[in-house]
Amino acid sequence: MEVRHGEHRADNNRTHGIHGSRDVGELEVRKMTAKEFLRQYEEAERKARQHKAEYERELEMIGSVSLNMDGMPHGSNISKPTEEAALKLADKALTWKMAEIDAIRIRQIVYDTIHDIPGIEGQVLYERYINLHKWEEICVLVHYSWNGVHQAHRRALRIVEERVLKCTL
Repeated sequence: MEVRHGEHRADNNRTHGIHGSRDVGELEVRKMTAKEFLRQYEEAERKARQHKAEYERELEMIGSVSLNMDGMPHGSNISKPTEEAALKLADKALTWKMAEIDAIRIRQIVYDTIHDIPGIEGQVLYERYINLHKWEEICVLVHYSWNGVHQAHRRALRIVEERVLKCTL
């Protein structure tokens, strides 16, 4: 299942498969590999962090410009540059918050898919695709070798692949 903001399934119904019934709403369901499915949260989280950084840069630029003002009143009207800066900042904040909401929504879908996978397989998926840990960190957390973690990951991907396939049929 792939999450795409603003797109709808043709029947705009419910889908069954990944983990029980799920209201699709804005989700587009298509065939994809288990890794593509699981990595959606990582990508959404990266985009949210990028939008946050853009917002913070814009806020910093506005702050540095205001320091150059003399602090004296210059009339009651808001100047055009000030208005534009405020609107741009509000737009960046909205974009950032929407990206965060998308990331949370996608995280929940991925979590719903993997949370009931038992044993080391489920733990590896959770650490990799929910907590976004690197492979080395996962090896330490689960007390398995590099090869052991990757073997568990391959087994877990087969389980997820079956679930994603059920959802896209």
